[in-house]
Amino acid sequence: MKKFIWAWIFAGISALAAVEGELKDAGGARIIQYVVEAPEGAEARAGERDPSKQLGLFLCFPEHDRPVGDELYPVREALKRQGQLEGYVLLAGGPRERKFGPNDHEPIQKLIAWALKTYPINPRRVYMYGKGEGGKISGEFSMLYPNLTAGSISYSWGWWRMTPELKEPLNAAKTMPEVYMVLGLRDLSYHLTNVRDAYSRSFSKGYHVIFREFADLGARTYHQPSNDDAIAWATRLRHKTMPLSAEEKALLEKAQKSPVAHGGRFPALSVVGGAPAGVVLRGLLASPDAAVRTAAARTAQDAIFDEETMTAVGRAAMDKSAAVRREALRALAVHANWRSAAAQQALIDLALVPGRAVDADDRLTAADGIAYALRLQLNGRRQDPALFTALVKLLTDSDERLRTMANNVLAPIRDAEYRGDLTRKENKEPVGGWEAWLQRTTADALDYFAEYSACVGAKEGAVVTYCKGGGYLTGRYPGTGAEMELKPAEALRLTVEAAQAGYVPAQAMAGMLFAIGKGTPQDLAQARDWWQKAADAGHKLAARNLSAVYRGGAGVPADPKLSQKYLEQYVKSSAGGE
Repeated sequence: MKKFIWAWIFAGISALAAVEGELKDAGGARIIQYVVEAPEGAEARAGERDPSKQLGLFLCFPEHDRPVGDELYPVREALKRQGQLEGYVLLAGGPRERKFGPNDHEPIQKLIAWALKTYPINPRRVYMYGKGEGGKISGEFSMLYPNLTAGSISYSWGWWRMTPELKEPLNAAKTMPEVYMVLGLRDLSYHLTNVRDAYSRSFSKGYHVIFREFADLGARTYHQPSNDDAIAWATRLRHKTMPLSAEEKALLEKAQKSPVAHGGRFPALSVVGGAPAGVVLRGLLASPDAAVRTAAARTAQDAIFDEETMTAVGRAAMDKSAAVRREALRALAVHANWRSAAAQQALIDLALVPGRAVDADDRLTAADGIAYALRLQLNGRRQDPALFTALVKLLTDSDERLRTMANNVLAPIRDAEYRGDLTRKENKEPVGGWEAWLQRTTADALDYFAEYSACVGAKEGAVVTYCKGGGYLTGRYPGTGAEMELKPAEALRLTVEAAQAGYVPAQAMAGMLFAIGKGTPQDLAQARDWWQKAADAGHKLAARNLSAVYRGGAGVPADPKLSQKYLEQYVKSSAGGE
């Protein structure tokens, strides 16, 4: 190994020097080229068992034809800004060939194993970050090897390969790595198509995905708004299913039996994080001691626990203590931003349900939390229509402060071009009115699942077959909401049966199920064929996915002309596109 000629040292933080090297096998052959940055003295602490002294690991992967260490600096700078740099090892890996592919999976596994052996890394705190082809390998690797990483951050590209569900569903939201996807709208046009398509498939697979689009972001990943949000999110994540170490269990046991706050928080709970620490945190939120409840609510801001814990934080936002409520409301805003459904619902109820908030200022803070959670969705993919619906309702609230807040947040949607001109009045609603806009936004957020609205009142024919398939796919019958067992193979069988009967939404969904491996090994040729039928019948979303298939990289022959044809069809049917 040799040190680069530069090293980063700044006040209060240990030296962090970049070292480049090659991981080699027993015969001396190169396994993978790497660049690593680690806190000074980290190698001497390899084998550290104390979770509070262990480090996290960011694996950073470059775009093709870029230097191996190209994606270290955006992660490093974000960690610096957040005061967390000395708590992480940054490790870049290069591809075996020009672009990352399946042959890189084993080298990356060995690179992770090497890092865990060489540095005091907690294996529950391993994250992936990449740009372009590096983004592809980050998302793909996390999905195919969920036992190794807690989550992935990808910029400017998507991926196709996912773990198939043949009989048993994945329950991805509870058991699989989290996904954070970033798209710069100043990026290449085919990058936009590719990333949006990959998001659609990841969402349909059931992953918990945060998808951000930024109008000011181009083809590089140094971008403070997205870097800060994504890195802050990742540092709070913990692996969902990896067993706790004996030392982590001991930390939780001590925090549960002797809840002594340090700096107004319970740092052991944020160090361990995840669902196991959430159990302890919920107990502390129910403590008879207001000081303990306050510290617990403050701790809820510092890690991602689970939805049950966020429901408990929502109850704490109605605590008799103003201090507890204040900290709980802050925690709800933090987690609503990262798409916790429980946190979002708690804020909505506090802002809208009469008598839910203890006082008027708490309603205002809840509405402010909704605005905070939506700030990165206003100009891109609007993933959480329920939050937008809440703001629209607040436009007519009796409290002028709430009306002003909602009006200002929604201004880019209702009248993005207005600059206070005296020549025309400001539009108070988007074209067609708020109700129509919310319906479109909700349908866009639901993607393929929006078409299950046809199940309400359906009684016979291919529609009912399609709806039954949807029930086995989602766990609830789309027409009534009645609970059903998750059976991916049965979902595929019924969807294909409806598709063979000529029902176009079923043809489109059949394409998606083959593409993501629901009830079948992934089969992109079958996906293409079903999407082709649906797209040729005028199905908008099928045209979008089919365009991506024909773009290349899906394992079926590329056809640029057909890719462009179906992209144009999609854009035309979307009245301006995404």
